[in-house]
Amino acid sequence: MFTYAIYNFILFGSTWAAYLYEKSESRNGQIVFYSVAFLIPFFFLAIRYDIGTDYQNYVDYFYRISSGEIIPKEPGYLFVNYIISYFDLDVQWLFVFFGFFTFLFAYKALPKEGFAMGVFLFIAIFYLYEGFSAIRQGLSIAIMAYAIRYIVEKNFKMYLFWAVIAMLFHLITAVLLLVVYPFINKNINRFVLIFLIISFFILIKFTGITTSMMNVVAMLFPKYAWYINSKFMEPAAISSGLGVMIKVSIALSVIFFKEKIKEKYSNADIVINLYVLYIISLIFHLKLSIFGRVEEVFIFASVLAVVYFINTFEKGSRVFVIFLIGLLQYIIFMKYIASGTLAVDNDIYVNPYQTILERP
Repeated sequence: MFTYAIYNFILFGSTWAAYLYEKSESRNGQIVFYSVAFLIPFFFLAIRYDIGTDYQNYVDYFYRISSGEIIPKEPGYLFVNYIISYFDLDVQWLFVFFGFFTFLFAYKALPKEGFAMGVFLFIAIFYLYEGFSAIRQGLSIAIMAYAIRYIVEKNFKMYLFWAVIAMLFHLITAVLLLVVYPFINKNINRFVLIFLIISFFILIKFTGITTSMMNVVAMLFPKYAWYINSKFMEPAAISSGLGVMIKVSIALSVIFFKEKIKEKYSNADIVINLYVLYIISLIFHLKLSIFGRVEEVFIFASVLAVVYFINTFEKGSRVFVIFLIGLLQYIIFMKYIASGTLAVDNDIYVNPYQTILERP
């Protein structure tokens, strides 16, 4: 029960503080409430111990890098390790660094209107997946989410600048978001987008296209070739069933209301197109686990798109939509925690929650 209490406190404590920030008319009040909404999830992320898919791998890399071993990782990630080691700091500072800057960029990417719902969705959708596990990719995704503003401004130089910064921590994430740059600002008819989702589902379900794609990736990026004969080529274990039905249903609803969202947000095309890529990647993930990492590249769009969708409703209807979507995402969040035990799935280990105070 302690674990569930902690995660619920993180989710609802940060959301409540974000709501107070959103409603506060005082500058000092806004600073206080924003800080609390930031610090609650960051604190519990920073002091965690041995939780998350790659926690022990990062610890192992840290000591290998500190000893002078050459590790084939991105230069920004290596530099952070070197700095922590140089000042003779504990390895836990690695998780503090990545957690802090992931939250910094992610919160900057959220709109103030609907900020509380944005924080709720960020915790429910992103926090345990990217914050606790793929910390390099999580930071890269947050940086690129922040950089969306420069697509709207048609300032490719600044978008490229932040993409390069993101590449320093996770190359593939930033490269993928650069590759799709020419396409994501296009005004694509909502019914075409819905048709694309349905078509990809049929294509992936009944053909071997996923295996062919992985063979191409292996040729282009040899260091990923080992995935072909690994468990990551198997169907996803926890991304199927009710959770996927909920995610796809919410996405189709958002896409259906695309024109209304565009009336309110200048970056609606960008966010919704990225959201469609997220859903398509999710469908790929059902067939091959490795596509979970591709899905996560676009995961932040699901936060922004749903917030935009909610904000198009009038006050009375908005409360109902918030309750409904919040409840559905909460079910997925709790299911993830329940599944994230060593006994069920070692790859998503987040339960029980434990801190550095319990470190041997």
